[in-house]
Amino acid sequence: MFTRLRQNRRETVRIVVIYAVFGLAWIYGSDTVLDWLFDDRQTLMRIAVAKGFLFILCTATLLYVLIDRYLNAVAAADGARMQSLESLNEKNAHLRLFFEYAPASLAMFDREMRYLEVSRRWLAMYGLGDGDVLGRSHYEVFPEIPERWKEFHRRGLAGEILSEEADEFVRGDGAVQYVRWEVRPWYDAAGEVGGILIFTEDITERKRFENALSANERFLRLMTEQLPGMVCYWDSDLTCRFANREYRQWVGKDAEDMIGKGMIEVLGPELAGQNESHARAVLAGEPQHFQRTIVRGEVTYHHWAHYIPDTVDGSVRGFYVLISDLTELKRAEKEKAALEAQLQQAQKMESVGRLAGGVAHDFNNLLTVIMGLAQLGARELPSEHPARVRFEGIRQAADKSAALTSQLLGFARRQTIAPRVLDLNGAVEQMLKMLKRLVGEDIDLAWGPGAGLWRVCMDPSQLDQIVANLCVNARDAIADVGKITIETRNVVFDTDYCNAHFGFVPGDYVMLAVSDNGCGMDQETLSHIFEPFFSTKDVGRGTGLGLATVYGIVRQNSGFINTYSEPGKGTSFKIYIPRHRGDEAEPLAGPTAAKEIRGNETILIVEDEPSIRDVAVSFLALQGYQVISAKAPSEALELAGEYGRGIDLIVTDVVMPEMNGRELARRLQPLCPEAKCLFMSGYTANVIAHHGVLERGVNFISKPFSMTDLAVKVREVIDAPSPPGADSGTASPPPREDGPSAGEGPEGEA
Repeated sequence: MFTRLRQNRRETVRIVVIYAVFGLAWIYGSDTVLDWLFDDRQTLMRIAVAKGFLFILCTATLLYVLIDRYLNAVAAADGARMQSLESLNEKNAHLRLFFEYAPASLAMFDREMRYLEVSRRWLAMYGLGDGDVLGRSHYEVFPEIPERWKEFHRRGLAGEILSEEADEFVRGDGAVQYVRWEVRPWYDAAGEVGGILIFTEDITERKRFENALSANERFLRLMTEQLPGMVCYWDSDLTCRFANREYRQWVGKDAEDMIGKGMIEVLGPELAGQNESHARAVLAGEPQHFQRTIVRGEVTYHHWAHYIPDTVDGSVRGFYVLISDLTELKRAEKEKAALEAQLQQAQKMESVGRLAGGVAHDFNNLLTVIMGLAQLGARELPSEHPARVRFEGIRQAADKSAALTSQLLGFARRQTIAPRVLDLNGAVEQMLKMLKRLVGEDIDLAWGPGAGLWRVCMDPSQLDQIVANLCVNARDAIADVGKITIETRNVVFDTDYCNAHFGFVPGDYVMLAVSDNGCGMDQETLSHIFEPFFSTKDVGRGTGLGLATVYGIVRQNSGFINTYSEPGKGTSFKIYIPRHRGDEAEPLAGPTAAKEIRGNETILIVEDEPSIRDVAVSFLALQGYQVISAKAPSEALELAGEYGRGIDLIVTDVVMPEMNGRELARRLQPLCPEAKCLFMSGYTANVIAHHGVLERGVNFISKPFSMTDLAVKVREVIDAPSPPGADSGTASPPPREDGPSAGEGPEGEA
């Protein structure tokens, strides 16, 4: 504006100077010329008048030209000024429109913090509605503004630019608000700070979204870190961008050694080469699911891998890797298969045992008749009669058959046993001389008793069977010279061991081991050694029942057996018998003197098998006894009612029609109060024995028996003192109301 004024002033001075010069030149110049040309005053007067008119005309023309030119210049300048003013007004309108409708909160203040401009968003954000705040002090509008903000204002008015990306602001109602703000000074034409411009943006929702996103990211990262599986992410350049803890531990590297590194550097050339085809396929958009086996040293890992493409807008940017470690599952499946095989073997052995027990029971009845008739036939012939030799051959064959059925019953766990508390070391030591003769002079028999050995409770005859059968088996496995070792020790099985070994039960056990350095066995042979009639020996060298008997005896005593063998490295059988807590070991009985077998008492025999009944009646009658017989329990009750107190002994079968032997004895007791009772059976049912263990006070003779055995047992029962508190005779101990039915198999096995 001042430049334009100076230009106008110079133009005015120029016009005045031109007019003055022209006037002076005209007045003085024209007069001098006229005075020189004319001397006539009148002519000079007329010329002077004409000159005046001409001067006026020239002056007017000159002024017109100069003034017109000036006015044109002024008009042009005013037009430009008006155009500039309109442009400025338009810009101001745009600026006001921008200020008013800006999508952010804007306010312009002067140095006194009075509102110059304000946006609608500002009014709405701070709850000012449509109120007119222009010209009002910011501190008047917001009297509660904190001193912290006033300090920001002062620093802005001092020319400082301040900003904050996320400032937490607590509103008057207690709500938390997040604000992004900037304070910037503005300058006047003189270059001085004219005030400040404040920009604010409410980012509360964005902050909440960011916090939720951050929380989700933390959750996902924590979840992937804690997942039992392995998780990682590879980009399209096969560069690792993420790996959870399980993956890092499996690779054996820290995060800084993996993130940003290539697949070959992270996994190694071999494993990276195995994964390359799958990685290329997944980067082509094809998900990959596959199982792989990785061997590291002596450890084999089984993994199930999932490669999932990360597709964005149809383009694969990388892929996720999810890996499940199946190593433990594979190991568990292998253990499960082994346990199932053991279970199937146990079920097979149980089925074979039931069959063997049933066959042995029926066979024992037949052998009883054969042995009895052979003895009776031999008694009726003179000593020099040739038929006596044949009868003796029949008896010896029957004895061998009886031994065979005894082994079958041992395998079937249906032997009748009378357990005692034993010191295993002492019991084995008493057998050593017999065992040395059994194995022969070429084989060294070593004995290693364990110190402080716990007691066990089992039938001594069963222990003899176990040790003898194992030593014979070891002897046959040694071709020439060799060594057999018998040892004992205490063993404790914990839960972990028993979980890994089918059939084992945690607890304290006494181990009896018989080992040899013979030919050994392969795994196929080991899987069959306890089956009855299975044998690797030559025909005629064994029945195949030795180890089957050992197995049955061990299981009947709630024990376990383990076998370790390799071809050419010998075999070791380890038998574990449960520890017995309580009574001290009982001394083993020595040989007894021959007993009297004759008598004159009255005996009632109850047997549903006619042949056995007839043989028993005949033989006992030959020994001087008065014998009455019954083929059924009902007939026995009738005879007892007839003879009453005259009956001294009741000999009854255990398993019969109508009722079992125990029930019969209970019902006979009121009729024959002084009679004692002797049970006989091909195998013991749970009627008189629990798990094959005879109850105290029960008299029992096992079929098959010779007539001599029967006579000895009858005399023993009759001569035995009556139990304390009983009458002069006791038909049977009190009945077991809770016992299982007759013929039921062993229970409670481990």
